[in-house]
Amino acid sequence: MTERVIEGFLPSSHGFHFANAWPHGPTVKIGPLDPRWIGIGDAADGLCGGMVYTAADLFIAGVPVPNDREPFANGSPRFRAIVRRQVESLYWLTVPFRYWLRSALGGSFGGDRAKATLDREWPKAKAELDAGRVALIGLIRVASANPGALTMNHQVMAYGYAEDGRGVTLDLYDPNWPDRDDVTITIHLDPALRPTGLSQSTGEPLLGWFVLPYSSIRPTGWS
Repeated sequence: MTERVIEGFLPSSHGFHFANAWPHGPTVKIGPLDPRWIGIGDAADGLCGGMVYTAADLFIAGVPVPNDREPFANGSPRFRAIVRRQVESLYWLTVPFRYWLRSALGGSFGGDRAKATLDREWPKAKAELDAGRVALIGLIRVASANPGALTMNHQVMAYGYAEDGRGVTLDLYDPNWPDRDDVTITIHLDPALRPTGLSQSTGEPLLGWFVLPYSSIRPTGWS
């Protein structure tokens, strides 16, 4: 077995201590316009990208996460900071398009999602973790061409892995499961080392995953 973990990181210490369960409210407002009027921008749809990107920023900068046990108030400076990283995590909407391709068509450009994850994405995540860097991961939860189903997918942070002849398992900070150090995702392999499927330890459906682009920023207003 080959194992690797980012020294010093644990979700219970370096992840937010509340779940990705935000009350209904606009993520941003355009002047007097509440964007929920046109069907977008409700915080209750989740801010998982903003949470994991911010948690990564704070860890890299050596800044502790706040002790809050409830989501930050809508419109507060820390809420706006999470939303800003949520928007930046979309990388000019290229990330939602990548989600849609994999949800609608299968692997990176169609086909077997599990095989594409093992062959294309696992080496990228392994390289990041071997270099001592966390890896931001997009989880594919649904097979659908409906763009409205994109909110069913998810973003997490990988901070370690274990690889053996039976599978590849990533250790996760998952903002849906705060203060849990036992959340993992696994690519299952047959005896010929061919992928047979994926699973998450907490039981949610998982069809595939891919490595998200990430550049850390210096967080302000958190200490």
